Amino acid sequence: MITQMNYLTAEELRKLFRGSKLKVLLLLSFIIGVLFVFIGDRLGLDDNLSLTAIELLLAVVLPFFMGALGSDLMVGEYKGMIKHALKLPVSREFLFMGKLFAGLTAGTLIILCMFVPTFIGGLILHGVPAPSSLWASVAELGGAILFSGLLLVLANSVSLWVGSSGVGLVVSVVLWMAMSVVGFFEPQLNRFFVTNYADWLQPLLYGGDVTMTVSTLLFMTAYYIIGTILGLLAFQRKEI
Repeated sequence: MITQMNYLTAEELRKLFRGSKLKVLLLLSFIIGVLFVFIGDRLGLDDNLSLTAIELLLAVVLPFFMGALGSDLMVGEYKGMIKHALKLPVSREFLFMGKLFAGLTAGTLIILCMFVPTFIGGLILHGVPAPSSLWASVAELGGAILFSGLLLVLANSVSLWVGSSGVGLVVSVVLWMAMSVVGFFEPQLNRFFVTNYADWLQPLLYGGDVTMTVSTLLFMTAYYIIGTILGLLAFQRKEI
């Protein structure tokens, strides 16, 4: 079972690399990381450029990239290769999870393409950071990957239900903006909104507040489960 899932994930990842969208997102992410090094140094930003970059880019850039990737993860193939894939002797559940894992892997690569140049640039410009700062960067990187993966799962689910990658992306962006606005005027509701999860590790890293971080992680896990189940239900309903 694990071998079969690994094979499906690898095949789906190869499909993503054959397309243009992932390549463009990877390139843009890398360019943004390089530009951030030069701009950050001139603006006198924090010495830990990789950490600062993650915190700033999680506000808009990375969520948009994950929305763009997630909205086209499965819907974009329904007019072509996926029709043949659905006829293979593989359950739809396995096919769905293989595609989802491939998307999560691609999302991780997008974040790394931004993180690596900022990390190397920080080393060149400011030297090796303190162990505590280095640990914070690694932790924030893992947190960013987990958070961005959630956005990808939710964008994929929305697109499957609306039946269009373009409409799915628009709906995802509108929902993101709506949650941001509501959270701004009603801060007590922020804990229920995905827009408030970008900094879920900061209470632990900077304030030692384990309770707040664990509480947010539980909400994220719940959204992961809900998004995956809804996406799978929509995927199973698709006709070939």
